[in-house]
Amino acid sequence: MALDGGEDGLDFYRIIIKEGRKFLREDGLIFFEIGHDQKEAVCGLLELGGYSQVNTIKDLAGLDRVVFGRKIER
Repeated sequence: MALDGGEDGLDFYRIIIKEGRKFLREDGLIFFEIGHDQKEAVCGLLELGGYSQVNTIKDLAGLDRVVFGRKIER
């Protein structure tokens, strides 16, 4: 089964970013594996969702592969 990300492929990121706040403690981290062209979009969604210290981790090929952020209280 594949995830349906909607028109721009980001719908499930939006849902998890919003709903994930309920399950993370203060200063908790959230991580996403991303596609090769999703870094800016997912980083932006995390920042808009109230996460700080948003950053990426590269894979062995040097491509941005993981995006993460830290929950902060709003």
